[in-house]
Amino acid sequence: MKKRIFVDMILLTVISLVLVAAALCFVFYNQFSGIVKNELRERADLFRNADTQTAMQKLIIFKPNDMRITLIHPDGIVAFDNTVGTEGLANHLDREEIVEAIETGWGESRRLSDTLGMETYYYAVRLADGSLLRIAKTTSSIWGMFRGVLPAVICIIFVILAAGYLLAGNITKRIVAPINNFDINMRLNTESTPPYDELAPFIRTIEQQREYIAAQFSDLQSRADTISAIMDNMNEGIILINRQGLILSVNKSAAALFETDTAMDGKNILELIRDLELLEQVRAALSGKRSELSIRRSGKSYRVFFSPVTDSGALILFLDITEKMMAEQMRREFSANVSHELKTPLTSIYGYAEMLYNGIVKESDHHAFFGKIKDEAARLIALIEDIILISELDENTGAETFEEVSLSAIAAEAAEALSLKASEHRVTVSISGDASMSAGRSMIYEMFYNLIDNAIKYNKPGGTVLVTVSQREDTIELAIADTGIGIPDDAQSRVFERFYRVDKSRSKKTGGTGLGLAIVKHIVLLHKGKMALKSSCDQGTVVTITF
Repeated sequence: MKKRIFVDMILLTVISLVLVAAALCFVFYNQFSGIVKNELRERADLFRNADTQTAMQKLIIFKPNDMRITLIHPDGIVAFDNTVGTEGLANHLDREEIVEAIETGWGESRRLSDTLGMETYYYAVRLADGSLLRIAKTTSSIWGMFRGVLPAVICIIFVILAAGYLLAGNITKRIVAPINNFDINMRLNTESTPPYDELAPFIRTIEQQREYIAAQFSDLQSRADTISAIMDNMNEGIILINRQGLILSVNKSAAALFETDTAMDGKNILELIRDLELLEQVRAALSGKRSELSIRRSGKSYRVFFSPVTDSGALILFLDITEKMMAEQMRREFSANVSHELKTPLTSIYGYAEMLYNGIVKESDHHAFFGKIKDEAARLIALIEDIILISELDENTGAETFEEVSLSAIAAEAAEALSLKASEHRVTVSISGDASMSAGRSMIYEMFYNLIDNAIKYNKPGGTVLVTVSQREDTIELAIADTGIGIPDDAQSRVFERFYRVDKSRSKKTGGTGLGLAIVKHIVLLHKGKMALKSSCDQGTVVTITF
C-alpha cells in the first residue's frame, strides 16, 4: 500500500506538470496569436482607403521591418515586396487571403511549417483602385513554442520530482502510519476509533469477520475436542492415515497396543506398524479394499478392520475380542463339562437299572441298588438345577426385583436349611452382625447357601463356620470363615470356574456339582460386588464379599 501511494503521488506530480505546461503554452499561444492578428489588422486598416500610389508612399515612409508587406495588382502579379525581389515571384491570385479580400474587401489565413515549428499569419485588404495589400508576420507555432519551453519544463520536472520524492515519502508515511498502528483486534465502537472515517465500514467488516471466524473456530475446536475425547476414551484402538501413508491420528488405546505415545501425527505408518501382514492390509485399504483379520498381541486377541476413507486415506480399527474369545472358550468347555457331568450319573443309573432288569442282583440287595439309583438321580437333578441357574445368571434372565433385605436373616435361613448336614459333619455354624441392602432375595439366599454348604462339606469334624456381616460407611462386608482343609495356592485362582474341583474324588463323596462357587461369583457380580479368597492348607478358608 505504501509503495503504491508513493508511486501514484509521483506519477500524479509528473502528469500534472506536463498538463500544466501544455495548458499554459496553449493559453499563451492563443493570446499571442490574437495580438499578432490585431496588429496585422490595424496596420492593414491604415491602407484600406488608399490607392496603389498612396500605399507605396506610405510604405516608403513607415518602412516596417518586423513584417512582410506585399503589394499585388488585381491580376495577381506582385508589384512590391519589402523582403524579397518581385522577380520570379509566383502569381498570388490563388492565395486564400487574396481570394477572400477580392470578394469581401479583406481576408486572412495562416500557414504552418511543421519542420521549422513556425507559423505565418497573412492579412490582406483591397485598396481603392482594386490592388491588394497583404501584411504577413511569422511567429513560433504552438509546437515550436512547446519545444522551446520543453527543456525548461524538464528541468522543472526533475527539480519538483526530487522535492516530491521527499515530500511524497513523508506524506505516505503520515497517511499509512495511523493505519499500521491501528489495532483491528480492538472493538470499533468501544476501545478505539478508526484513523480515518472512510475506514470505519472496512474496520466494521473486519470486526464482523473476526467474530464470525472466532465463533467458527470455537465450534471447530469444540468438535475436535469432543472427537478427541471420544477417541481417547475408547477401548478400541483407532489409527487414521492419509493416502500417502502418513499418520493423521492415533488414540490412546492404539498407542498402548503398539507401546508408543500418541505423538505420532505426521509420521509414516511404517514407524508404528512393522508387522508385514498388517502392512499388506493397510496397502489394500489405501487402494480402496476393505479387509479384516485376527491377531494376538501382548497376550490379547484383536480383530483388526481396515476401511478405506474416500479421498482421504484409510481407517484401522483394533477391536479387543479377548473376552469374547474367552467366553467362547468357556462355552465350549461348559458344554463339554455339562455333557461329562450329566453322563456320569446317567451311566450309573443305567447300569444299576440294567442289572436289576436282568435279575443279576440278589433280592436282598435290591434296596441298596434302589438307594444308589435314588442318590444318582438326586445328584443329576441338583446338577441340572445348578446348570439352569448359572445359565439364567449368564443371560441375566434370572434377575428379580430388588428389595431391601436383611443379610443376617437370609444367612440364618440358609444355615437352618443346612443344619442337618452340619450335624452330620459335626460342624458348628454361627452368624454375627447385621446389615441391610437392596438385592434379589432368592439370589442372596443362594449365595449364602452355597458358601455355607462348601464350608460345611470341606470342614473337619468338630470344626466351625463363622458368617460375619458388617457395615462400614458406604460398604457392606461379608466374611464366611471355616476351619476346614483349605485350598492349595495353585488352585485358589480357579475355584470360581465352572466344574472346577480341587479334589475330584472328594467332590464325588460330598456330592458337589462343581458349580456352587461359579454361581456365587455371578450373583456377586450382578450385585456389583467384589470377592476375595484367603486360604491355607489345613488352616481353613475365608471368603470375603464387599458390596
